[in-house]
Amino acid sequence: MFGNIKRTINYYKKNGLKDTYYAVCERMWEKRHCKYTFEPPAEEDLEEQRGKQYARPLKISVVVPAYETPEVFLQDLILSVVEQTYQQYELVIADASQSGKVKAVVRSFQEQYDGIVYLPLAENAGISGNTNAAIEAATGDYIALLDHDDMITPDALYLIREEIDKATESVGAPVLVYTDEDKTDRYRERYFEPYRKRDFDPELLFTNNYICHFSAFRADVLKELKLRAEFDGAQDYDLILRCAHWCREQYEEKEWMKYIRHVPKIVYHWRTHPASTAGDTSAKEYAYEAGRRAVQDALKAEGIDVPVVNLKHLGFYRAEYPEDIFAARPDLGVVGGPVFQHNEIVSGLMNGKGEVVFRELPRGFSGTVHIAALQQSAEAVDLRNMRIREDLIPLFEKSTGLTWPLEKEVDAEQAKSKSLRFCAKLREKGIGILYDPQQEKNL
Repeated sequence: MFGNIKRTINYYKKNGLKDTYYAVCERMWEKRHCKYTFEPPAEEDLEEQRGKQYARPLKISVVVPAYETPEVFLQDLILSVVEQTYQQYELVIADASQSGKVKAVVRSFQEQYDGIVYLPLAENAGISGNTNAAIEAATGDYIALLDHDDMITPDALYLIREEIDKATESVGAPVLVYTDEDKTDRYRERYFEPYRKRDFDPELLFTNNYICHFSAFRADVLKELKLRAEFDGAQDYDLILRCAHWCREQYEEKEWMKYIRHVPKIVYHWRTHPASTAGDTSAKEYAYEAGRRAVQDALKAEGIDVPVVNLKHLGFYRAEYPEDIFAARPDLGVVGGPVFQHNEIVSGLMNGKGEVVFRELPRGFSGTVHIAALQQSAEAVDLRNMRIREDLIPLFEKSTGLTWPLEKEVDAEQAKSKSLRFCAKLREKGIGILYDPQQEKNL
């Protein structure tokens, strides 16, 4: 309760009364409509996973940078790893503590379980330096990052191994595998804020670290990239952005995104407490500035030199493209935005079947994890609120039978069918479609 009040006050100071009103209304709406109960994996499924045999060995290293971690937090973390149904793992704990409490906990588990590596560090080199030491010590084929106060479900590594095998059979060894997550309170009595993520979307990644936890990287790539201390606070975000860039440079244009894989299951519990960003986004505001710089750096690496600004919600960003966005982004062919009627979204971002993704979301609401307020890739957008690259106008007119710019109103059904047809032609040609929530249209 106190945490919510504190967040609301901080949000008001930053964004003013009107935006705070909308944020509070949306939070109340979500509490009424978005009920969540974490369902742990069934024991029969876990037993089946334990019995699975693999043709080839594949070790997953789980690395943890620890610093004066509370004993119960560390015990919960270690138990969550040693109880994995997939047992080809190692747990590397790099300890930068001055006291001996982390060492004592780890040593007690080493007496009972194999595969736990204790790595004492001579000095505290910060989150990136400490994690890099653990990465260097890891001997696995893949390396997963785990925060020192969080936990994973007993099927986490099994599901990652299964996705690695599936990807390897279709395109090759994946570079990054990520999962869904939720949050839990200090005492693990309540689970909340489930984050069921999108499959990989490079546009969405430029707006926030939606990949986050639980992420496993191919060891050779991670040992090459490592974490960068100048982005401490957002070091994981910077790493994932650079990992995406690495894939883009290494693999063919039409294939590179297939090397970043999503396991659509909640396997990571992010513990909230006063010092964690999970519990209070203002606890580490420096982290969000580091995140903004990471996005700026990542865009420049792709040859996109535009400003990156903070959105109203901490940890979320926006690339500020010029009026002629297609000059800055020649890979894009269309930019679309939301279509409002009676202060609700009635069209805009659509999937390939023509279903409106944010239908009926009230004006001023940002959606779950603020997804409706973020730039993102689109399968289709509504032609009634669309910007088209000039050289693609003939394709628009041929595929829709309409002239551009539109000379008359187009009804909703016509707009949907013609938009889907045109956007499908763009996707066939590998031309990008961007959804921009700030490009609004009122009917």
